[in-house]
Amino acid sequence: MVAVVGLLGLLTFLAYTGLYIFVYLFRAFRTPDPIPSEVVQVWHGDPFTRAILVAILFLIGLVVLLWVGITRGNIVSRGQQVRFRSDLWAWLVDQGELTNEAPERVAERAVSAYRARLEGVSEG
Repeated sequence: MVAVVGLLGLLTFLAYTGLYIFVYLFRAFRTPDPIPSEVVQVWHGDPFTRAILVAILFLIGLVVLLWVGITRGNIVSRGQQVRFRSDLWAWLVDQGELTNEAPERVAERAVSAYRARLEGVSEG
């Protein structure tokens, strides 16, 4: 739940910032050349300012892609971990105590027996 709220907050902030920069750039590309007689003037059509704002837009997109990739597990691998239900884990521990094996080994035997049954191979 916290990740969803964080993601929504980040996306809202980035969407607002991106929209603001997009509107600024839209106006900046439509401004006339600066007036040469004025000494101090903010000219929104400055190529450096436009380049900085375009870079910020790309950075916003990269941050969104990175956040989504991390939260969905596409970028950072979570390994080969499988979460067991608590009652299943308790059963594995009980079976391991009966056979003096680690619960992981009991799970491996159970999975291999299940695969063999699915493939129609008889255990010998």
